[in-house]
Amino acid sequence: MERAPRPGWHGIPPSTDRYVPPLSLPAPTSGITETTEKAPPLWVDLIYADGGKQTVKAFAMAWTNSLVRVQWVEFSIAREAWVDAGAVRRRQIEERQRHRDG
Repeated sequence: MERAPRPGWHGIPPSTDRYVPPLSLPAPTSGITETTEKAPPLWVDLIYADGGKQTVKAFAMAWTNSLVRVQWVEFSIAREAWVDAGAVRRRQIEERQRHRDG
């Protein structure tokens, strides 16, 4: 009897050797605000050395008037980069209703 293929991904996790970091601006040395509460959720437009662009879900870990240190997950690893503040925009995370038992 032949089994139907199971949904979902099966196999070895994607390797990180395919990871190409986006362009990151130099970290500022002053005027940095770091979050002490929940990090604000963002959409960030990452730009790569080859001119490619990618929009990803991220969080603002720190910021200045003109730069934001964003963190996102790619290939199952948290990544960080300093980007221009114009490359980010706020996103909403909907509150989930907890199950009555838990």
